[in-house]
Amino acid sequence: MDYSLAQLRGFVAVAEEGHFGRAADRLAITQPPLTRQIQALERAVGARLLDRGPRGVALTAAGEMFLTDARRVLALVEAAPESARRVAAGEVGTLRLGFTAIGAYAVLGDFLTLLTRVLPGVQVALSELTSEQQFAALGVGTLDLGLVRPPVADEFASVRIHTEQLVLAVPDRHRLARGTGPVRLAEVAADYIGYAPEGERYLHDVCAALVGVQEFLRAEIASQVPTMLALVRAGRGCALVPRSCTAMRVEGVVYRELTAADARTVTLHAAWNPDSTNPVLRRLLPELSELSCPMRQLSSDNSAVDVGSEGADGA
Repeated sequence: MDYSLAQLRGFVAVAEEGHFGRAADRLAITQPPLTRQIQALERAVGARLLDRGPRGVALTAAGEMFLTDARRVLALVEAAPESARRVAAGEVGTLRLGFTAIGAYAVLGDFLTLLTRVLPGVQVALSELTSEQQFAALGVGTLDLGLVRPPVADEFASVRIHTEQLVLAVPDRHRLARGTGPVRLAEVAADYIGYAPEGERYLHDVCAALVGVQEFLRAEIASQVPTMLALVRAGRGCALVPRSCTAMRVEGVVYRELTAADARTVTLHAAWNPDSTNPVLRRLLPELSELSCPMRQLSSDNSAVDVGSEGADGA
């Protein structure tokens, strides 16, 4: 169909005013060009849209239908610049967010709450991936932001958003399940359940350094905390897990604090590709400071900078 927005606006004005003269005044044009616009529009549509009479005009059945569609088209056209502006400003759109299974217990809920508050018009597409899988997805642009374990490669920007201590998960029948004070890892002997290095390299390395590499090499391994806790419940051994995982409240598993000498913290970072062109991500970055540690902050160019020691991360 070959017709213009001016013709649509002219038709709507005539339909609403019921009179060519009043419609022309409303549009700030003279009546003859408005009449020509409507005639050209009817030719383009291939149907008579208006019945002309001595007292004004009335819509035909085709005109009634066309008026509804014309109003819809004009509303879309008028809204398009504002919609484009909101997309460019990152107020609407989609954020593709990756997270680890363990990290979900630590920060995912708070992170989604932050997104809902500061970017209510943004949709979040969630993907549960290991940290290595998230880095690969960030590199090829199929993920906008990842909640990952360190180390973060130099090609990505990041900010540390969570730090927590490790605790010891023991079977409720284990001798260490009794008591309330902190326990020493030396009391666990060799019955450890460890992290599979291909699934959780960071936690594997932290715990192996803490427990002892040789003991860890003899340990049963699992790639996910729910599996580890199932093994703990079955009496297969003890496991070091981030404190946030205690929210799982697995029956038959008791969580014990570690002594100060054995205590270690683990961190979680928000990482992104600095080359990302997603406006939603750019708008979100300044807000990440709400979740970050005091020792980590966003620099002026939105990359992460250290302003202090990482502490006893164990890695």
